[in-house]
Amino acid sequence: MIPWYLISVAFLGAMVQAVTGFGAPILMMAFFPHWMPYSGSIALAHAIAMAGVVTLVVRYHASINWKVLWPLAIPSLLIGAIATLLSISLKSALMTRLLGMFLILTSLFFLFLQGRMTIQAKARNGVLAGLASGICNGLFGISAPPAALYLMNGLGQKEAYLATLQTFFLLSNVESMAMRSAYGAYQNLSWGLLLLGWAAILLGTLCGNLLFRHLSFSLLRPLVYIFVAIAGLWSVIAG
Repeated sequence: MIPWYLISVAFLGAMVQAVTGFGAPILMMAFFPHWMPYSGSIALAHAIAMAGVVTLVVRYHASINWKVLWPLAIPSLLIGAIATLLSISLKSALMTRLLGMFLILTSLFFLFLQGRMTIQAKARNGVLAGLASGICNGLFGISAPPAALYLMNGLGQKEAYLATLQTFFLLSNVESMAMRSAYGAYQNLSWGLLLLGWAAILLGTLCGNLLFRHLSFSLLRPLVYIFVAIAGLWSVIAG
């Protein structure tokens, strides 16, 4: 049986990420923990997301701003390793409920506060955003909110923002996948699910790149986060 739920979530997440710079792991983590163990959900979400991240990094590699990236990435990777070890040791039900609360807060932030907040592209702010992103990525498999807010205000060009953010995701995902692999998260991984996820991600990324000039995502983005908030509430209740 083809897991259409996985294909749909990965495809929609990739479309949103190709346009806004993030979204795929948020959508996948909103639903994967209800279909598989928590640690395995993060492992699969990061493995699937890598296809879209690598595609975008390769396409926009010339626009990567390394000077802005490193103050964000280094503290994120350091604290992310600690947070990943912590998440592996905690019970799946607890992490699912914590994830639900995080998804609700993330959705409310992007729905109501994002446009009202600005962060200057200073090294100190990059370190703070990196620490927050590392904690979020290690615990919940989602590093986007603090990093996106920092880079969105720190980089003037869309290409530089997209390229630098995707490179940050690439580094974060590689670290998370390596650590979770060492603890056996990929031992029972279904290659069929992974290949279907990669196909959905690549197709969603392609569609996002082709259509974003012709379609307005001003309505799609709030709808996505309302959907994520509902999924987060579901996670809190159902555990």
